[in-house]
Amino acid sequence: MTPSPPRATIADVAAAAGVSRTTVSVALSGRGRVDARTREHVKAVAAALDYRPSVRAQRLRSGVSHTVGLVTALPDEVVGKDSRMSFLLELGVPLARALLERGYSTLLLPPAKSGSHLDNIDADAAVVLDPRADDPLIEGFRSRGLQVITIGDAPGIQADGVVDRGTSDAEVAIGHLVDNGATNIVALSTVEQHSLASSLRSYALGPRPDGVRLRLVEISADAGEEGGKARARDLLRDDPSIDAIYAPIDAFAVGALHAAQEAGMRVPDDIMIITNYDGPRAHATTPALTALNLQLPAFADAAVSLLIDCLTDPRAERRTIPAPRPEVVQRASTRRA
Repeated sequence: MTPSPPRATIADVAAAAGVSRTTVSVALSGRGRVDARTREHVKAVAAALDYRPSVRAQRLRSGVSHTVGLVTALPDEVVGKDSRMSFLLELGVPLARALLERGYSTLLLPPAKSGSHLDNIDADAAVVLDPRADDPLIEGFRSRGLQVITIGDAPGIQADGVVDRGTSDAEVAIGHLVDNGATNIVALSTVEQHSLASSLRSYALGPRPDGVRLRLVEISADAGEEGGKARARDLLRDDPSIDAIYAPIDAFAVGALHAAQEAGMRVPDDIMIITNYDGPRAHATTPALTALNLQLPAFADAAVSLLIDCLTDPRAERRTIPAPRPEVVQRASTRRA
C-alpha cells in the first residue's frame, strides 16, 4: 500500500506564501490584524496545499478542550444493563449531534457514586442527568472550573443551568391512571433526593381529584428491581385495594408488576402500572408497561442551548429553562376494556 503523502504544516503554508507562521495563524483564524490581501493570499495557499489546522494544537494554545461530558447521577441499580445504554444513547446522540454542530465533542461517562474517577477528564463543561441533592458530581466539576448543566433539579445543587422537569412527569402519568379509573394510587419513588424523587414529592403534596387517594412510598435506589418487587409485595399485602402504581424508575415498575402477578392480581383489570422511561424494560414485560415519551431529543436541544449560553456568557446566577412535557405511550398495563 502506497503511504499517504505527509500532511501540510503551518510552516509549509508560511514558506509557500512568503510570510511568517504567526501571520498564517492570524490570517486563517479570522482574528487579529492582517492586511486583507495578505489574508486572502494565505487562505488561497492553504487551500492549494490542503492545509488543515491541528485541532489539538489549537486547543493546547487556547486551554479550551471543546469537550462536554455527559453523565447520569443515578446508580447502576437504577439505570442498569437493561436500560442504561438505550437511555443514554437516546439522549446522548442528539445532544452530541447538536454540540458537534457548535464545535464541541461529547464524552459519554459511566454512572458514578463519586466524582473522584472523573478528575482526569479534560472537558469544558458537563451535563448531569437526574442530579442528587447537594450532588458531589456537580461540586467536583465546578471546583475544576467546568460549566455544569443539569437535566432535572434537586435541593442544594449549584449548577450553572437547569433544564427543569418540574412535576410534569407525575402530572401526566398519574393523570393517565385517574382517567382510566384509578382511585387508590401508590407512587413508588426513591428515598434519595434525586431530581425524579424531588419532583414526585412536590406533586404528591399538591391537590388531587376528589375521591382519589395518592400515597408516596420511598425505597433506596440501590434496591433496584428486587427492591421494587419486595416493597410492592408488602404494600399489596397490607392494602389489596391499591389499584394503580406509578413507578418513575422502570426497575421499580418491573418489580411491582411481578409482585402484583405473584399476588394473583390481574394487570390492568385489578391494578394498573405505569413508568417514566419508554425503554427495553417497558417493552419486555408481559403485559408491556405503559410509559412516557420523555421527548429526549427535545431535552437534548434544550440542554445544548442552555449550555452554549453558559459557556459563551458565564454568569453568577443560575439559569433555568422548562423541560418539554412528556406524552403517554399506552400499553397493556393500563389499557382497561
